[in-house]
Amino acid sequence: MLQNKDFQPTQGLQPYAMCADCPMFSDFQDSRNRGWCSAFEKLARTHHPRTNSCEFAIKEYEEQNSIEVAVTLCSHELDIDDDGAIFPKEERIISLFVEEITKKAVYEAFEAHQHDFPGFYILAYHRCYPDAEF
Repeated sequence: MLQNKDFQPTQGLQPYAMCADCPMFSDFQDSRNRGWCSAFEKLARTHHPRTNSCEFAIKEYEEQNSIEVAVTLCSHELDIDDDGAIFPKEERIISLFVEEITKKAVYEAFEAHQHDFPGFYILAYHRCYPDAEF
């Protein structure tokens, strides 16, 4: 019998993601290590490895759970109107996607686009309701 002499053992086992690490997995905390998989609507074990199907389901879940936020940006430059009131020279409204509506999440999402809006700061933000009628 021939042996493969080119075989090189791996230096260490690579850790892999398991159901317990999945955002769509709810652990029952029971003695049998079971939980509920929301991606496939069935029981699963905490030690099961995640598959490509799981990764696609997680990605789709995270995309569905992102929230659109309208952000009002104002320029640091100020103008004075005829009555002597001071107001920002320029104002823009942009749309960002965040996982939760918090100041930290909005500011982190804006950091990626800040180079597109030099000299602007966030004045206000609120959740977008694209299907709303006014």
